[in-house]
Amino acid sequence: MTGINLNEWYNTVPQRSWIWLGMVLLTIGLGACKTVQPKDELPADKMMADELISEVSALEFKANSIDSRARMEVSFDGQSFSFRGQIRSVADSAIWIRATILGFEVGRVLMTPDTFQLIDRVNREYVKLPMDVVGERYGLDIEFHQLQQLLLGSPSFDDVVVRDLKIENPKATIFGFLNTFQVIYEINKNRLIDKYSLIDPEGRMLYAENSQYELVEDAGFFAFERMITGKDGVDEFVLYCEFLDLEINNNPSLPFSIPNRYDRVE
Repeated sequence: MTGINLNEWYNTVPQRSWIWLGMVLLTIGLGACKTVQPKDELPADKMMADELISEVSALEFKANSIDSRARMEVSFDGQSFSFRGQIRSVADSAIWIRATILGFEVGRVLMTPDTFQLIDRVNREYVKLPMDVVGERYGLDIEFHQLQQLLLGSPSFDDVVVRDLKIENPKATIFGFLNTFQVIYEINKNRLIDKYSLIDPEGRMLYAENSQYELVEDAGFFAFERMITGKDGVDEFVLYCEFLDLEINNNPSLPFSIPNRYDRVE
């Protein structure tokens, strides 16, 4: 990023994609440090979907709050850009994201069960929308608690209607539906989710590929690295994320205030 004009870089990306980026960031997982031990192969003639889901769910991450720094790279429209991010979340309450380039803050996002807000530091603008409006515009017809589960890297099986289970020892794939979305979980031999796809009826998609799973204290397993692809029917971009540190259950602050003289855009 050395020598790049921040205004020129920032303005190459349409505003709708910055909102998409905020939403895609919710699919990122977190991790800290312990190797996962393989389990026995799945018995194809006995393993049922509910049994597999129960084993996967037992390893999912659970914490009241998270606070982490991350290194990210976005590929969009044939270009690639790097930045640092700070991500905080409080269960059932709020998700907070701060993005910086070369040490300068360029954007900040705050999501609650009711509201989506984004501050554009470069263009001195901000967005404030009801969450249901964001869902309608960007094909994300899922609830806030489901978004938080995506942020934690543990896409929940809650409310998922399982359509099919495919066993390929030692891996497995679960196909199902979540509201109007098609969902696909690809599960490795350690009962951890390697890949997760979320597709709406209009073809909009989030696809996450997880790697470097490690144990976060006694809270469960997370991917230290994640590659995410987002498509909205108009734009497509890829986000790579590597988490650099992580604290849990520390009740982080979520500072967010819109500066004077910033223009509201929708």
